Amino acid sequence: MERTHHFEGLLILVVILALGGLYLWQNHQPAVTVAVPAASATPTNVPPADWQLALEAQVALAGTPLPTPDVNLPTYAPPTLPPAADPNAQIVEAGEIPITPWPTATPRPATIAPAVAASVNGATPFPSPTGVAVVDTGQIEGFQPPPEQVPISRQPNDHYWLMRPVDASANSESIFFYPYGSDGPSNDWRVHHGIDIPNDIGAPIQAGGSGKVIYAGKGGEVDIPAGWDIYYSYGNVVVIEHDFGYRGQKIYTLYAHMSSIVAVQGQHVEAGDIIGLIGGTGDVSGPHVHLEVRLGVNQYFTAYNPLLWVAPYLGHGVVAGRVTDAQGEMVEDVTVTLTQGGRVAQTTTTYIDAKKPGQLRDWHVVPDPLWNENFVMSDVPEGDYTITVTVYGQRYTRSITVNAATTVFVTLGPEIPATPQAVEGNP
Repeated sequence: MERTHHFEGLLILVVILALGGLYLWQNHQPAVTVAVPAASATPTNVPPADWQLALEAQVALAGTPLPTPDVNLPTYAPPTLPPAADPNAQIVEAGEIPITPWPTATPRPATIAPAVAASVNGATPFPSPTGVAVVDTGQIEGFQPPPEQVPISRQPNDHYWLMRPVDASANSESIFFYPYGSDGPSNDWRVHHGIDIPNDIGAPIQAGGSGKVIYAGKGGEVDIPAGWDIYYSYGNVVVIEHDFGYRGQKIYTLYAHMSSIVAVQGQHVEAGDIIGLIGGTGDVSGPHVHLEVRLGVNQYFTAYNPLLWVAPYLGHGVVAGRVTDAQGEMVEDVTVTLTQGGRVAQTTTTYIDAKKPGQLRDWHVVPDPLWNENFVMSDVPEGDYTITVTVYGQRYTRSITVNAATTVFVTLGPEIPATPQAVEGNP
């Protein structure tokens, strides 16, 4: 019995040793041998690989080659100023050079007399009415579409035959607060006989239509023919007598305040030809071109509103009208407002001292022979608008539709009551 117990213990020990040996055998791993290759020297006579050649070619194409000097060029010699005629001449510093500032606005004369001869030594009683301060920003304000092609007359009373005096790429809008027939926002300037278009000095001025340059020079010169109103205050000025007329009358355009005159007196020009450059000569307060349209004779008191002769922008029309009182007389210097959708689209003022039918003297501006208007708004986008004016405390409103390249005419004011008229043959 004791031998049996010894045998079982031995058997258990053998099993334990076998299991331990199995465990050790399963977890045994052979040693890992690591071989690090040694760097080998690159042979010096081996050509570069294809990939290296392709990469070098791409880098060479992307780079900018260095400039190489031209050995044939002569040696640069800087320019030198010629010697002064007077070796003792004094050099004037820039701050000591006298300059002439823009003149101030010319006040409106108390009385108006018939046109008088131009004075060489100073301004005449009727200078170019351009005493308006123009801020030179040096940049175009906003975008302006191109104008209609001229001539264009979509209805019998229209005569949009002239181009604008400046290109559409420049500022081709006139000053809204000093329109034709106005005496300025403070009522202390001369009544305007044209329109002012401000631009930078040196911007080209172009002929409004074909014709002959009958004058190109300074205003107020002694050689100006008698009866031509070209005053000293216009500065450098060009006048064109056009090849076309209106109802048997000649048409003249006047371009004033040029910094330089390009056209030559006696020259024939076509529409769009450059005749001068924007400037500030004469009686002005900033660089611009002053444009007048004269009908019949080349005189100051035959100037008509250029906005009824110069073609509007593409897709734009013109609003002209007449503001009258209860007696049917034109009301002067009141504000006319054009609105669309409750927002103000444009404003202007009615003419001052507009010529009345049959009047022989003592007027400032002349209404159109067919429209007989006393206000004009140009370059109005086509569409529906409301136009309003207040006359002696009473507000008058009309609804209008503006069509492209066409004048819409409107009358504003109290209705004139009908009165019985005598019949011929009755007492």
